[in-house]
Parts: sequence; C-alpha cells; structure tokens
Amino acid sequence: MAASSRVWRALDPAEKYFWLIGRLNGMTGVFLAYADRIFDEGELAGALAAIQRRHPFLRARVEPVDGEYAFVKVDGPIPISVRPLQPGDTVPIAEMHVMPFPEAPHPLVRCISFPIAADNRSVVAILMHHVFLDGSSGMNLMRQFARALDGDEAGLAPSDEVPAALHSRFTPDVASPRAAVDVLAAVRAEREGQPAPAVFPFHDRHAQATMPRHDLLVVDGAALEALLASAKATGATVTGVVDAAFLESAADLFDDDEPRWISLASATDLRHRVEPPLPFDDMQLAIGMVATPYLVSEETHDALPGAIADQIAREVARGESHLFYRFARTASYPPTDEGLATFAKWVDSTPQNITISSVGRMDDTGDPPWLRRITATMVPGPNQVSFTAAMTYRGEMVLMVSTDVAKLAPAKADRFVHGLMARLGARCEQTTTYAPTGATPATAPAKTTT
Repeated sequence: MAASSRVWRALDPAEKYFWLIGRLNGMTGVFLAYADRIFDEGELAGALAAIQRRHPFLRARVEPVDGEYAFVKVDGPIPISVRPLQPGDTVPIAEMHVMPFPEAPHPLVRCISFPIAADNRSVVAILMHHVFLDGSSGMNLMRQFARALDGDEAGLAPSDEVPAALHSRFTPDVASPRAAVDVLAAVRAEREGQPAPAVFPFHDRHAQATMPRHDLLVVDGAALEALLASAKATGATVTGVVDAAFLESAADLFDDDEPRWISLASATDLRHRVEPPLPFDDMQLAIGMVATPYLVSEETHDALPGAIADQIAREVARGESHLFYRFARTASYPPTDEGLATFAKWVDSTPQNITISSVGRMDDTGDPPWLRRITATMVPGPNQVSFTAAMTYRGEMVLMVSTDVAKLAPAKADRFVHGLMARLGARCEQTTTYAPTGATPATAPAKTTT
C-alpha cells in the first residue's frame, strides 16, 4: 500500500471482519451515558473535540486503497444532534442501531443528545463503527467523555499515533500457521462425535431487511447479590452464569424438552495477550471471538455455568480467539462486490448462535457523580439469533439484548427476554423496535416506541 499522510494503514484481519459484517448488516456500536444533568451543544462539542484529539480513529473513515480496505484520515468534527424527550419517553435505541454515519469529511462517529429537561437529566449517545473499537475501549471512551464534560481532560493529551494493527503485536508462537493448525486439531478432538449445532428454524437468517429490537434489562439490588452468590456457590464465573441463562432461554424457543447443542459466541479481550500489553484507556479493536456449541438440557443445568467458564478460558489460553479471524479467511476478501459476496457465503456457512460480549465490572474511579450509567449495544449479525452486551457499573448489571424483528418474530423475542428475566432476576426497563420504510417483519411488527 502506497505511503500517504492521508492513508494510515490497511485494516488488520479483525478490523476487516467487522467492516465486512457491517457491509452486510450494520456494525454500529451505540454507546450511551445516562446523566443526572443537561448539557448544551457547546459543552458536548468541547468534550467531543477533546476525545477526538486524543484518539486518531475518531478522525478516520475506511476506504478501498490499492486493492485493500484502509483507514484514511478525515478532518471533520463529530456531528451533534439534539432530540429532546419528555418524562416517560423511551430512548430510541433500536433506531440508532441502523442510523447511517455522516458523510465525509466527518469520521465514522456521530453524537446524539436526548435531554429530558423536566427531570434535569439526559442520555447522550455516541455512535461509532465497530471497525475501530470494541466494548471495553468504547466504555472507557465514554468515561473519558464524561470526565471531559465535567471539565477534567486528564489523560486526553492530543495524539497522532495511529494504533498498530492488533495482529502485528502477537508473538510468533501464538500467531503462526503452526498455532492455527494446533488450535484446529484441538477443536476437532473436543467436538468429535458431537451432533451439529442446533438450527433455529424460526430465525430467518436470510432476511434482507434489518428491523432492530432492543430490550434493556437491569439486574440490581438483591437480584444482583443472588446472581453473584450463585456464581460463587457453583464455582463458576458470573459470565458463566449469565451465558448459561442465555443458552437455556434460547433452548426454550423450540417448544419442546429435547436436549440441543446450541452455539455460543463470546467476545474475548486480548489487550493483555499482546506484546506489549495494551492499556485499557487506549481506543482500538482488541477482541477475539470464540464460538462453541454447548449441550443444553435438564441434565446439564447445574454444570453448564462452570462448563462455559472453563471452556472459554481453555480456548483463549490456546489462542483460539485471535486466530478466529484467520479461520474466517478475512484476508482473502478483496474490497469488491464479489469479495463481499464471497464473505457473505462464509457467514452463511456458520452456525446460528447466541452472542454475548461481556465487558465485566467497570471501575468508576474519577467519574463524575452525575454519571449514573454507561452502556453499549449493537444490532445482531446475520447468523446471530441475539446479540447482547453485558456490563456492571455502579451497582447494577445491564444486559443490552438485541434481536431483529425481520428475522425473529416478536413472540419468540418476548419469550426469550422473559426467560432471561426469570433466570437472572432482571427487570426490563424499556423495549424499542425500529422498522425502516419498506422493511418486512418476520410476522406482524412489535410496537415501535421512540
């Protein structure tokens, strides 16, 4: 690729994977800050400018360059729009899942403020493409943004240093062709004799439209204490307990009691698996993916949380998560319609799955007292029955459950969400759906709230 001050570098395998998925289905990360105060546009613009100066990818777009997708520099600010809400209105999260990014010279970022003046509170959303960040870096970015709104720009020194491609930071012993062969051999050995992962016949993965549905679930107070106690009692992690609830709720959708192998896709943080390790406040895409079928049945109920926790740890240790992108062959897809079609065929060959991206417990040290909640969400991909971002912050666990009305009928989504609520002691704070003009739902559309 020709050197240029405008062209930074080609996308690495992970970045290219999410860019291609975005071309098929949308990959907008919706990051939300819930604040017990109101901001004017000047305050928002100042804080956005501060984080934009600090993080080069907030000054970038993706374009084809010399036969490859590449990050290119742009000079436009992050656009701001303001949409006032009344007390009791829902935040239109589902709509933001498919909101287009601004055109050049703006970056692949936009900000929307939802002030509720009567309550002196607001929700501020920053929409960013998954190609250059993940859940952990996005959540830390929201903390930096909140502190900048509060007048604290410590740690936001301007930088023009474009983060190096993540896969260039792995040591040869875990990134080599031999490592990939070893991982594949281990996967085949583990899955020998297993039935194929379950097909969800009621999930139309080939639907052309995208009609997001979003359910915001909260686990707090006694329910959160009970969940933590359950993890401790079973010797599992909290992630294992939550993931098991998702798999069992998905199994309920089949309307029978048959045991099934259901595929769980998990995002794994790779910041401490590269040399040198990446700091958490540095914004770039630094996740791997593992996708594994688990047997879900009445007999596996007690052991499932521990089995999930142990398996994910085993997969990350042997390098399966970062090598996922090699298995996806992302490097082989050129930036053409034919390349996108070939990638789409590969996606179509992968099992339908339940995807969970768990950020874990977020530290709140130094965050302003008016910052009540930070969350993130995204629309599910073509092979994802659901996508959920999970995080715990200031005493509450938030599960941002996303499905697609064009692929999964509202009655099935309702049952899935109600299963999660029962298993995790969660309450549903709001449900929103969004149907673009001309889109056709799997059945009659769910009620749209905005």
